[in-house]
Amino acid sequence: MKYVKDIALLLLLILSLNSCSKDNDEAAKDGNHSTFVLVHGAWQASFVWDKVKASLEADGNKVVLVELSGHGNDQTPVNEITFDGYVKQVTDVINSLNGPVVLVGHSLGGAIVTQAACKVPQKIGKLIYVAGFIPQSGSSVFDYSAKDKGTSIPSVLAFSADGSTVTIANPEVNMREVFCKDGSDEDIDLLVQKLRPEPVGAAGTPLNYSNEVYSTIANKYYIYTMEDKAISFPFQQQMVAEAHILNTYEIKSGHSPFLSKPGELVQILNTIIKK
Repeated sequence: MKYVKDIALLLLLILSLNSCSKDNDEAAKDGNHSTFVLVHGAWQASFVWDKVKASLEADGNKVVLVELSGHGNDQTPVNEITFDGYVKQVTDVINSLNGPVVLVGHSLGGAIVTQAACKVPQKIGKLIYVAGFIPQSGSSVFDYSAKDKGTSIPSVLAFSADGSTVTIANPEVNMREVFCKDGSDEDIDLLVQKLRPEPVGAAGTPLNYSNEVYSTIANKYYIYTMEDKAISFPFQQQMVAEAHILNTYEIKSGHSPFLSKPGELVQILNTIIKK
């Protein structure tokens, strides 16, 4: 009799596990419970994603913010910061997570996620750029910024005496004018208070990735910021054409929609993960 009961319990356990597996599969098909890895850009840090992170997590997603070396609270010496180091930070995070991730990069972060995705293409469920740089292999972020005839960044830069870092001159004005024109006073105050000089070496390092591998990452998306003064809308369109990205969305915002229009950005991200 005990043997029969044991068999019955085993069957119930198997059925329960199968049911859970089906539920998880259905959730994945519905675009629910995705794992996001969000990478910030220059002169910012992971805090800029806080509003987006809160909304995505409220929907049941897992969200991991990458704090690049030398940004936010990280105190890595400037001479130890490299572009490859940034990429390794991202790939280390991705490799620590189960299953494919939704990898999102903003501005400088766009270049970082481009190279990172090519190192772990099997772990990339979706690759999303939010006003992100997409330099071709052999070119750097600085190279690409110099090609953008509509950017206001060069006019607001202030380099350190030794040329190792660059910051934003008159940040109380220029963080709004160039980076977050449509942000609230609180958003601008936050950007100004947390502004740190940007290491020059990383942004000046040419990317080195396989175009063939990049082309195999099918699920690539670009979110345009149409009123951007840091990376102009026309130049964003040019990079998207070069990268052969077919799936695009638009936000009528400046360079930092995660601060000024987080709800609209999250809505787009939710649309993308359900595809």
